[in-house]
Amino acid sequence: MVAWIRDFSNTYQSKTGRYPIIYTTTDWWKTCTGNNAGFGTTNPLWIARYASAIGTLPAGWSYYADSGPNPGDQNIFNGDSAGLKRMATG
Repeated sequence: MVAWIRDFSNTYQSKTGRYPIIYTTTDWWKTCTGNNAGFGTTNPLWIARYASAIGTLPAGWSYYADSGPNPGDQNIFNGDSAGLKRMATG
């Protein structure tokens, strides 16, 4: 699974100039990727959560989005302005 995600992510980045957002639950990420930490420095994270608390983030990420009408909250960025600029500009 990690190899597939990496290939997709790198292909997407080569075509668009930015890495795709990864939308996952913490449990799925831990189970299906072995909690791989290799995407946190390149791919933004949108966490799907169905409990009252987010819990521990998947390895490699220190910020996330988790609410709103679409995955993530479109008017709140859970990080610093430099991180937001990196995500917005690729």
